[in-house]
Amino acid sequence: MRARVGGLRWRRVPLQLSALLVAGLVVAGIPADDGAPAAGVRTAGEGAGPTATLRVMPLGASSTEGVGSPATAGYRAPLFAELTADGIRVDYVGSRRTGPAGMADPDNEGHSGWTLEQMIPQVGAWVAEADPDVVLLHMGTNDVNSGARGTVAAARLDRLLDEVFVAAPQTHVIVAGVWAPLTARAKERAELARLTPGVVARHRELGRSVEFVDTSALLAPGDFVDGLHANAGGYRKIAAMWTTEVEGWLAQRRAAPIRPVSALAR
Repeated sequence: MRARVGGLRWRRVPLQLSALLVAGLVVAGIPADDGAPAAGVRTAGEGAGPTATLRVMPLGASSTEGVGSPATAGYRAPLFAELTADGIRVDYVGSRRTGPAGMADPDNEGHSGWTLEQMIPQVGAWVAEADPDVVLLHMGTNDVNSGARGTVAAARLDRLLDEVFVAAPQTHVIVAGVWAPLTARAKERAELARLTPGVVARHRELGRSVEFVDTSALLAPGDFVDGLHANAGGYRKIAAMWTTEVEGWLAQRRAAPIRPVSALAR
């Protein structure tokens, strides 16, 4: 995927090259993002802001739409504010426009009540049309909560990621785990969380830019309005998590300078 700067399109550096350059920074004494529990799993990131507008697709179900805190569009309004305050120009993208009156950018791909299975046939077209630099993916809650085993939900996630990367091979996907407690389905929820790093690792082995954030302990009981959807305070925590991950990824990109396509073509 290409970020836009002053009408120019910029090429992303391949994942393998970026990894080598980041490794070089570590050797030079600049700390990298270590402490992650497994390959492709991040728990923190370094703050950074790009010089281009960042096209961000919030992709998911009711929590992406903002159920539980419609006044903030869930996490989307506080996330937009945080990234903007850090000097990052954000353009939310997606086929839907939902949020409170006067919201700066209501574009998103939040489909309340949808499962991964329902989303798989549609997501490729959405992503191809929206052309995102970053996809913030939070799915699986409705699958597990409706009776799907963790293994089934993980397989569905794998298929959905295939659709996303076929539509946009160079996009970066941040996969957030289920943050609702789902106490009646705790075993299946835990199984999905255990399997997701392996799903992410498969896609990384294919050269795709994707990471998993385990959010199973992100929210406290008081952060929910109904045991399933976060309240405004809970969504602020979720927004802070996304900010950390987006800015960490941008910091890694900045470690590998890129040139405009127009210059490369000369």
